[in-house]
Amino acid sequence: MTNIPLVLCLGLISTIQTHLAKALERQGIEVFDQLQARLRGQPAPSGQRLRKPLIYLAGVFLNNTLFIWPILAQPYGPPALFSSVFGVGLVFLMLYAHWVLKEPISRREALGAGAIVLGTSSIGYDNLLRAAALDRFTMNLSAFFFALGVWLFVGVISMIVAWRAGNLRFLAVVFGLVAGSLGSLDAFLKGIGQNYGGASNILPTTVLGSVIFAASFVVGFLAFVLTQVAFVLKARASLLVPSYNAAFIGLPVFWQLILLPDYRLSWLTLVSLALIIYGVAAIGAFGRRPRRLATPEPRPG
Repeated sequence: MTNIPLVLCLGLISTIQTHLAKALERQGIEVFDQLQARLRGQPAPSGQRLRKPLIYLAGVFLNNTLFIWPILAQPYGPPALFSSVFGVGLVFLMLYAHWVLKEPISRREALGAGAIVLGTSSIGYDNLLRAAALDRFTMNLSAFFFALGVWLFVGVISMIVAWRAGNLRFLAVVFGLVAGSLGSLDAFLKGIGQNYGGASNILPTTVLGSVIFAASFVVGFLAFVLTQVAFVLKARASLLVPSYNAAFIGLPVFWQLILLPDYRLSWLTLVSLALIIYGVAAIGAFGRRPRRLATPEPRPG
């Protein structure tokens, strides 16, 4: 049974909670700095002994309860419908990062974020128009796992290069793209598991569906870990999260092209991908003075 308003509402709740969680995690990540200071016999900054850990734990709690929304939504609509509103949460994040975390948002970054919001929304709309081509029951699982293995290899190499380069902007974009690709796999695998066997259910009804469904939690946890590593390395939330969004929506388009026999790229898909690529370039390290990892980042307020 399809219930479009319900799926859209659950998608909106999910994206706002996702972006709020990332903002709180970035705001409270200094708890690790406090632990290091205590190990060195140094006192934590005044007023932060309690506030920062609680902020971080709140973000972790929100991040690790996100699985509720796709589980509830998948039986009532395709993943494309649920994720089509994901870019909306980016607006919330940009405002939060600017007003609360005191992160500077340049005009170029704002335009890039707007392009990502428009591009991700357009891809969701395009997928809705071609829902018949998104039949997950005809997907070649062997090709899926092969593509996943190749992407993970490329992702690991890219993160190593970004870390060794020492450029915080570049690191935020790369870690965001890799984490976002894993985040998109989370919802994708849940949908496959819930629908495997020809029936849509809140919980899987087949052994293979249950395995795939369980694997989605592992993938989602890895996405969470990567964002935390990036925040520990002082990556800016206003750079990492838009990159996360770009991969969350953009990469499944290529997976669908490879794995779904009836899926083809349309002009709207290509335009949407161009917007997303522009957005990532606009918010990334291109044409900007690099900031080294050894350079202290200003503490969020």
